[in-house]
Amino acid sequence: MSRVDAPELEDLPAFPAPLRDAMTGFLRVGSEVLGVSAAAAPLVREALAAGRTDRIVDLCSGGGGPVLSVLRRLEREDGTRVEATLTDLYPNTAAFTRAEAALPGRVHGRRAPTDATRVPSELAGVRTIFNAFHHLPPQVARAVLADAAAQRQPILTFEIVERSAQGWLLVASLPAAVYGLLPFVRPVDARALALTYGLPVVPAAVLWDGFASCLRAYSPVELEDLVGPLQRDDYRFRIERRRIPWRPLWVTSVVGLPR
Repeated sequence: MSRVDAPELEDLPAFPAPLRDAMTGFLRVGSEVLGVSAAAAPLVREALAAGRTDRIVDLCSGGGGPVLSVLRRLEREDGTRVEATLTDLYPNTAAFTRAEAALPGRVHGRRAPTDATRVPSELAGVRTIFNAFHHLPPQVARAVLADAAAQRQPILTFEIVERSAQGWLLVASLPAAVYGLLPFVRPVDARALALTYGLPVVPAAVLWDGFASCLRAYSPVELEDLVGPLQRDDYRFRIERRRIPWRPLWVTSVVGLPR
């Protein structure tokens, strides 16, 4: 089955911000529960060394993603202290403020909209995209990777969603996960809770976007085709699949590194 560019609600400019923030907040907490940072940390460590940097620039951050978990894991495992800048085309300022308070001085949220295809040159560091690369159609996805290569900045993408049994099982579990995890999203939003436990708007929206995400996910073969024209002697891409430790889940990644 080929990739299908099904529409996702949170991509729509007119989609209500409170609903988008509730959904991205849920995805952030869900990523932490699933342990995405455990699979991401080794690749982040490799990219930091390749880029000779101690900074992460997180693109398409949404509600903050697993970036804070990655920073804590790196410091806990080998003492590596890294700073991170959170960016998004539709910045979630409340989530950015929460992230800054969680790791003061090490996490910064950029309030201005940030186009991942044209990242400002002052935002240097390892670029990461957690569970959002599938949102990008092929021409935009390739432009995001090409911009990183042109500026010689490492880039890493991490995706759990895929067109497989793993992907469909995750989608089927989403409504129950929303009911169980939404109270742990910070800051607590009374409107989001009302639209979950009063009217099941948030679970329904997350279910649709999860289904669409699986249809839109790039397979490893499609990713190889995507990065093929971008390979250069001084900048190389590779595709990886890593299992999350102690989880029956795999993460698919694009790894772009300057040489």
